[in-house]
Amino acid sequence: MIDARGGQSLTTGSLEAAEQYQLAVDRILGSETGAAEALDRALVLDSDLALALAARYMLAKDANSADADGFKERALMAAEAALPWERAHILALFALLEDPYSNLAATEAYIAGNPSDLLVISQLCGYLIFYGGARKLERVLRIMESVDPSLHDDWACLARLGFATSEAGDRNRGRVLVERALRQRPQAPYVIHSYAHVLHDQGKPEESLDLLGNWLNEHRLSAEGGAMYGHVQWHLALAEWQLGLAEQAWQRYERYCAPEKTRCGPVLTLADCGGFLLREYLRTGTTRPVSAAVSALSERFRSMLSHPFIALHLAGIQASAGDLASLEQSRAAIATREPSDQTRLSLCLVDAIGQFARGQYADAAESLKSVSVDQRISVGGSRVERILIDLLEARAVELAA
Repeated sequence: MIDARGGQSLTTGSLEAAEQYQLAVDRILGSETGAAEALDRALVLDSDLALALAARYMLAKDANSADADGFKERALMAAEAALPWERAHILALFALLEDPYSNLAATEAYIAGNPSDLLVISQLCGYLIFYGGARKLERVLRIMESVDPSLHDDWACLARLGFATSEAGDRNRGRVLVERALRQRPQAPYVIHSYAHVLHDQGKPEESLDLLGNWLNEHRLSAEGGAMYGHVQWHLALAEWQLGLAEQAWQRYERYCAPEKTRCGPVLTLADCGGFLLREYLRTGTTRPVSAAVSALSERFRSMLSHPFIALHLAGIQASAGDLASLEQSRAAIATREPSDQTRLSLCLVDAIGQFARGQYADAAESLKSVSVDQRISVGGSRVERILIDLLEARAVELAA
């Protein structure tokens, strides 16, 4: 059996097992439901299919499942009898999953020699989007531009290249690329999510409202229950919020996107929660008590406050609740960390949000004025986060006047 994307042979005696593996990869790249089930079917047919075991480990680890280590051990054992390219893929994927920061250079070297390995490429770019620093926009775009030319019309590549292109500033080209991906794979939550980002970058919430509403009406049954479903709903809530449909946006957030409801991973859940609550607080100035689930989510990330992305969203939650004591505790926790560019930026963001929450709007505006464009990029996440910082600064300036 030949791998559909890479054109390389797969080590298995079962054609159906190979087909189920490739179906699972499509579902992983599309953030679609049913990937784990497809891998499980593949492993029933061939329990030693190393690539399926590796992918199953990736999903189990992401879900914090108790059986993750078992899949890892089986994958490494099966890799001993697999082809060299399969072993290289598994080792690169596992290194990135286990310690992405220490293995960034090795992973980039791997994909330079294996430019059709979209599974590893997507994992690497996903990490860089959150933690790639000030040069991440160019870095992610360069990686996606280097993908094997044979995949330049592949929907999974197009969606990621379009996202990266828009993030790096060429929003019109990014939109064209994502639209091509959507025509090929209209049911994929990842693709519609990329499109939502492009429309947000273009400042077109009306189009986003129509696009996402129509997509959810058509694909709700297949998308509901998937890890990306709540985040797609969040983008629709964001478009509603931008258009002044505040109550509608709030109801959508509570129904689909809040930590009690979403099935997104913890980092994306924090971003959706903190980003929405802070925006609504900036709009109204009204504080709301947080739920037990939000408190639990906040506690989970308290030890990671030295990362600006975490600091921004956690402080946003605290400000939205009027919890000045927790904001002070967050500031104190960051101040105890070893000084670095990242910890200083985290401290600046928490200071600015705390000043805003205390009504010290001129001080908040002054604090944010010192945050450069490169620093705003290095916060992590997408342009959605950079616009959130811009909104905070603009609102502080407005209220200070």
